[in-house]
This record gives sequence, C-alpha cells and structure tokens, in this order.
Amino acid sequence: MKKRSYSIILYPLTVCALILVVFWQQTNTPDPLHFISPKISPAAYPANPANQSQQTNANPDALRPSIQLHPEDHIHRAPTTQHLDWTVTADDIRPDGVLKRVYLINGLFPGPTIEALSGDNLIINVTNALQDVPFTIHWHGLHITNSMDGVAGVTQCAIPPGSSFIYNVSIPSDQSGTFWYHAHAGLARADGLYGGLVVHAPSGPSTASEGIHDASDKDMLILIGDWYHQPAGEVLEWYMQPASFGNEPVPDSLLVNGAGRFNCSMAVPARPVDCVDQQSMSLPYLHPGDDTYRVRIVNTGSLTGLTLTFENMDAMLIAVDSIAVDPLDAAHPSSLGMLYPGQRMDVLLRRSTSASTDGVSASALRIDLDEEYLAIRHNAPYGFFNGTSWLPQREPRVPVAALSRELWDENQFGVSISGPGSGAEVERDGDSGEQWVDLVVNNLDDGGHPFHLHGHHFYILSTHESRTGWGSFNPFIPPDSTPSDPTSPDPTSPPEQRYDLSQAMLRDTVYIPRRGHAVLRFKADNPGVWMFHCHILWHLGSGMGMLVDVGYDQYNRTLGDGGVSGEVCVV
Repeated sequence: MKKRSYSIILYPLTVCALILVVFWQQTNTPDPLHFISPKISPAAYPANPANQSQQTNANPDALRPSIQLHPEDHIHRAPTTQHLDWTVTADDIRPDGVLKRVYLINGLFPGPTIEALSGDNLIINVTNALQDVPFTIHWHGLHITNSMDGVAGVTQCAIPPGSSFIYNVSIPSDQSGTFWYHAHAGLARADGLYGGLVVHAPSGPSTASEGIHDASDKDMLILIGDWYHQPAGEVLEWYMQPASFGNEPVPDSLLVNGAGRFNCSMAVPARPVDCVDQQSMSLPYLHPGDDTYRVRIVNTGSLTGLTLTFENMDAMLIAVDSIAVDPLDAAHPSSLGMLYPGQRMDVLLRRSTSASTDGVSASALRIDLDEEYLAIRHNAPYGFFNGTSWLPQREPRVPVAALSRELWDENQFGVSISGPGSGAEVERDGDSGEQWVDLVVNNLDDGGHPFHLHGHHFYILSTHESRTGWGSFNPFIPPDSTPSDPTSPDPTSPPEQRYDLSQAMLRDTVYIPRRGHAVLRFKADNPGVWMFHCHILWHLGSGMGMLVDVGYDQYNRTLGDGGVSGEVCVV
C-alpha cells in the first residue's frame, strides 16, 4: 500500500521536474538574434547592398523610391517605348526598426516607381538574383495581354533563380490612373516585392469635370500597407494549421512607402526580434501652404483594410481603382472610406479653410499595445471557396438567372464562362457582338473578402450583407425584400430593372461583405485565362482563387516566355 502511495506522489513530481528542466533549457538558450549586430543605424534604410555602409547615415527619404511624381514629363509627349532593367535581390534591412530579410528591386524597397503615358510600351527585363526563390511580376489593374499578366503557373512559369524574363507590357491608350506591380508567385509580396505604377493621361481639351481631376500643383504616390516581422512563409505555415481557430495573423506594424516605426519595448519575448528604435515615419512632402496635392494611395498590405484621415486638410476623392469618380458635392471631408488590399484611390488635398484642428496627428501613426497580451497567434482558417471547389453545372447549361427555381438550387454553386464543352455560352449583344458576363460571388464566411479580377474592370451591380442567415444570392427573392411589398423589385423582371445601373461602380477590386454576396458584370473582351481571387494574401495562399477563361477558342494559349502550349512549370 505504501509503495503504491509513493508511486502516486513520485509520478507527478517527475513530470513536473521534466517540465522545469525543459523550461530552464529554453530560457537559458542564447537567443540567436542577440548575436546579430545591427546592420543599420537608427532611421537609416539601405538602398543598395553594395554601398550600404556609405548610405547608413544618409537621408532615408533619398534611399526609398521618390513619391514625388512628374506628370509634366509625360503628358505633353507622344507614346513611346520605355526599356527598364531590374535585378531582384534580398537584404536584411529595418523598414520599421526590426531587422528582416526583404526583397529589393535595383536595391530599392519598395521597388522603383514607374511613370508612363497612356499607350506606352514597357519592356522590362527582370533578373532573379535570389538564391532559392522563383517569382513573377503582376501589373495590377492594367488590361494587358494575358501572357504578360505575371501569374505563376497560369500565364507563365515563375522566373527561377539566376534567370531573366522580359515583360512586354503594352499599356492601353484608353487606360490611365494609379496602378501598382507586385509578385504573384508564392508570398514574396508580403516580404517586399512590390512597387508603384502610375499611368498619366495625355494632355488635351477636357471637360469641367475632368479639369477638377487635373487641378493639382503636385502629384504624390503613397504605398501604404501592413507589415510582418516574420518571413511570409512562416506566417502562412502557422496560418494553415488546424489550431488557428479561424483567426488571421495580425500584422506587426504599418509601412508608408517602405518606412514605419515599431516600439521595441513592445516586442514579445516568445518571438524575439532584432529591433532598433528609430524616428517616427513622416511624410515631409506635404508642406503647409496653398498648394493642391493629388495623392495617389495604394493599399499594398496582405490583410488589413485602412481608413484614411488627413489632419487640417480637405480631401476630395477623385478616382478609385484608376477610374475617375464624380467629386463630392458636399463639404470636403477630412477622412475617406475603407481601402482594402489591392485597392487604390486618388485624392485631392488642400489646406483646410476651417479653424478646426480635429483629425489625427502624426503621433497617431504610433500604435503602442499594452504589455504582450496581443501577441500574434499566426492563426488562419482553412478558407473554402464554395465549400470544396466550383461544382460542374447541371443540365441544361443556361445562364443561372434564367433557370427555374428547382434548377437554380442545383446550379447556384456552378460557375461557367463561355468555353467549348463546358458551361453556358454567354449571349452576345445582337448589335455590337460584345460579350457581357454577370458573375455572382456568395460569401458564406464571417469575414469580408476583397476580390480582384485580372485583365478587366467590372461593374458592381449589387453587394449585400445579410442581417440574418447566409445572405446567398437568389434571383427569385431580392435581398431583404418582402414578397408582399409592392416596392420590392419584381424578381421576374430583366436584370436591367432589378439593378440600378446608374449607380453601378466600375472597379477591378470589390469588397464582398460577410455572409453576403456581390453581383459583378464585366465585358469579356480581353482573351486569356485570368485570375479572380481574394487579395488577402493568406487567403490566396490557402486557395481562395479561381480562373476565368475568356475566349478559350480565340486565344493563342502560349506561355509568356514564348514556350510551347502545355509546357510544365518546374515547382
């Protein structure tokens, strides 16, 4: 009896002792980051690894791509061909004070800003000087040839280390505005492989509305987005674990044109970082005065939507996703709506004429979280697109809006764009021969998703967030309508009467609300295989994307590197 009592006591004591030993070993193991000597002095950013030591104490603004744009160099000239040579490398830098391996283009983070004119042709020779990371470059928002779209495994094979690829980007003569480029293979975008792209419209006679959009003294580009201290691959690895419990990984800080500030005292001991306190990020380019600034803002982040507020400035929204919008008639607001990853907005800023000082000061850019209870959990759900995958459409193959109620229930998860032998043939306009496609996306998730369509813009006919239930699209019952209500839209009426087409916004990225849906309409006039995906990088990395095949029988399906159709990419 005594022996059994001793064993009952000794067993938990032994387990506790082993736990204490393991804990002691972990707490006394030297932190490898502790021995990494800071490569950069406070508030300095390397532009080129080769001469990094010479630039340590230089003006950090000179070591990042200039946000001052020069439309005067482009709007009065004829379209031309620009030849650019890019070399992609990686180096340890401190964008926000924390040392991290970051991708650089010609030594710059973010990459060089491209300024062009509508109708220009960009010949960009991209060399991969990385050791083990293949990548591609996508030209976000441009309606270019499919083979140059830069989607790994779809339009081209990823550029392997030590190799080069020439992008031949022909900018349409009818496109201008704010765009950007970024990696579209793996997760390189989250580790810095992105940059700005601005297409200026040629100078010429303009209407009064167009004149408002051009009424600026200075043109600025701001790339703003969330930032993670850990390599993106590690973040996604944790994100995909079942223990994530559906929580997306929380960013560590915010970068504006590659610069930010992280409070080193807030670092979590469980995830030590090599951190150096540096000056707060600032944008000294917006000097007080009577100048009017055109500020082009791009959300380059991987997860976070941003609400923008300007202190002591009147802000007039003039463009979204490179599409001009009518300026607000009301008093100029000091804040604008939400900007989600991948989206862009152009704003005219003027010094406020009111005496109010309401707004957010520069110190608001500093965010200090209490203690360490808000450590990143690196969690993520397994994002399901239509439960498992797109289901093949049942017979008969007709557009879903024309189906009977019984067949709609079978086909509501089917997607089919025109193509031989699969899906519905989209009707052509009898007069113009144009193809228009209505794409319905149901979001059954508890969070919203910003979806981006490559190679096209689309009209947002409707978005809906359900107050109760799942909020799935049903063509027979308009959202939140009462069948007995005479003011409710008639579900049997044609689409042009079910939607207020005068309010349809033209975009290339749309935010689809939680437990809701979006109805999108685009002209299928750019042949090729195009990505349609969530622009939250962790969702795309877990599979939240699909392909839209436009003109399968018309498009010459060759890879972007000139390879033979059907070439297999080495992963």
